[in-house]
Amino acid sequence: MKSDTSSFGQPSTVKHESALIDPPELEDQEDTLLEKIKTLMSKMAEWIEYLLQFVPFVNSRKKRDVRQKDTEKFEKKKLKIFIGTWNMHGKLPPYNLNPFIEPPSTKHEVKDLYLKRNHNHPYHILVIGTQECQHNIKHSVLFPSKEEWEQRLKTYLGDDYILVKTETMAALHLAVFVWERCKDWVKDYQHGEVPTGFANLFGNKGGIGISLLFGNISLCFINSHLAAHQDKVKERNHDVKKICKELKLKGFSPSDKVFTNVTDRFDYTFWFGDMNYRVDLERSRVDDLIRQNDIETLLKSDQLLYELKEFPYFKGFNEAPLNFYPTFKLDITHRVSHYNQEHPPLISYQSSPALIESGTLRYDTSDKQRVPSWTDRILWKSRNIKKKVDVLSYTSQMNVVGFSDHRPVTGCFLVEFDWNQSSQEAKKKLKSRKKRRRFLLYI
Repeated sequence: MKSDTSSFGQPSTVKHESALIDPPELEDQEDTLLEKIKTLMSKMAEWIEYLLQFVPFVNSRKKRDVRQKDTEKFEKKKLKIFIGTWNMHGKLPPYNLNPFIEPPSTKHEVKDLYLKRNHNHPYHILVIGTQECQHNIKHSVLFPSKEEWEQRLKTYLGDDYILVKTETMAALHLAVFVWERCKDWVKDYQHGEVPTGFANLFGNKGGIGISLLFGNISLCFINSHLAAHQDKVKERNHDVKKICKELKLKGFSPSDKVFTNVTDRFDYTFWFGDMNYRVDLERSRVDDLIRQNDIETLLKSDQLLYELKEFPYFKGFNEAPLNFYPTFKLDITHRVSHYNQEHPPLISYQSSPALIESGTLRYDTSDKQRVPSWTDRILWKSRNIKKKVDVLSYTSQMNVVGFSDHRPVTGCFLVEFDWNQSSQEAKKKLKSRKKRRRFLLYI
């Protein structure tokens, strides 16, 4: 019998063949083990996913994510419109207009001319209405030019948007832009103004308007600054009536001219601006409700909401729910130089009774103690009640630099518009024009 030890009594280096494992066989066993682990983990993942559907929070979040994806679909029969309004207190804002107008994105997620159902750039139509813009009212009566503001807007929006038309009356200004890709869809436009100020002759108050024929639908945009002060509801209603009857936007078809109210001559009308309607409550009561974040109770005393139901010239107009704080009258907390450079904040005021938890909203602390109100609004009207306007956003930008006693209000809307039908109608009109030209040349 052979010994496994050497002649020196040490273990022999000779090994039994049965104790040896070939390296390739070891690798094969490792691969098999890894595959088994992967299979087991895959089955575990399937079981976890199955069990999670019975957990309410996770399941609802999953459904919410699906809904969010659905809402961001491309709208093939909608026109997307952005509207912004701001009383600038006789000044211009700093060069960065965000968050009043978000800067256009360099990367657009678009499909032909269809845009996603969200409130982000791009928009088919972008409308900016300002009051007390660039200069105060007295200065603007003599020097109404808003050239600097217009240039600022064009520079800020860049090549993505084309300026169609502007309208100016004293301190009122209105600018209508269209998305560069659909500039050829603007077939015609009109513009006009109605002063309702001193003796109904001066433009310190009143309304200005621009209407567009976009494809086969007509749109009207009215920017107004109505009579001021808490108890001047009748005067504000008078301004509205005068604008409705005297704004010289005739519409784009012969049948439109029969309407005496300008807001009945277009498929869609948007009316916005410093409407100046107030909250009919005592200042102390309003302060308490703001501190309690009780917007619902405040709105019960809102003058404009009442007039929308009762005043005939507001018939057909709608407004999205007001889910933001009153936009007037806030303390001026920042200065802006003539060159629109922001200076450090002014000396801090004493705490206002209406100071919100964040400490950023400080309503009128002067001796006048004006009642905080939603003076800045955006209304809309559809001539055909079957054609609805979808509201994607309606809010106030409360965190802008406080150089004005107003805060801007913005909204994003969708109106019905069949791109294919409008394109076919345009082609038919083009063919009829060509035939008419040939006939004239023939005779």
